[in-house]
Amino acid sequence: MAHGGYGKRRVAEGKRVGRRSKGPRLDKKLKPKAVSLKNQIRSIERMLRKDLPPEVREAQETKLEGLKKQQEIHTRLAVERKLFLRDRKIKFFERRKIERRIRRLEKQQRTSPGQAQDMEIAEQLSKLKEDLEYVRFFPKTEKYVSLFTGGDGSDLIDRRNRLRKQIKANLVAAAASGKDLE
Repeated sequence: MAHGGYGKRRVAEGKRVGRRSKGPRLDKKLKPKAVSLKNQIRSIERMLRKDLPPEVREAQETKLEGLKKQQEIHTRLAVERKLFLRDRKIKFFERRKIERRIRRLEKQQRTSPGQAQDMEIAEQLSKLKEDLEYVRFFPKTEKYVSLFTGGDGSDLIDRRNRLRKQIKANLVAAAASGKDLE
């Protein structure tokens, strides 16, 4: 063996390296399968139908409440994840478009000589910053309503305005509690 290939790969006892046996592994400890929240809830509800001592019943009821809260959180997170994955592309492109317009207007504002034109640019900038706020802090549990596509029907505009008010209220509430929405 001129280049030391196969001889170096062999183990001293003569076992083959990289081969697995096809049989079951008995020495490996098997982990018990995790029981789903739904099954745990159903099991506790079945137990509560039986005649139980009061302290056991209370303990099981508190456990049931905790499991139901966990399940509610889990389903809410699943909905948020589904909506995020579906809408992230649209939100990304809209955010980029708005950021580019903001940069362009800020550049115009720095170079503009007239004060009347400056006021108009400032007004456009404030609208664009509201749009950026709309895209960045859109509620996670709602289906995203695009700013640039989908037409300008009166019901669509009303829905956007309602969502804008909701976003403003969420931002104010988060600022009051000291929580960061991102």
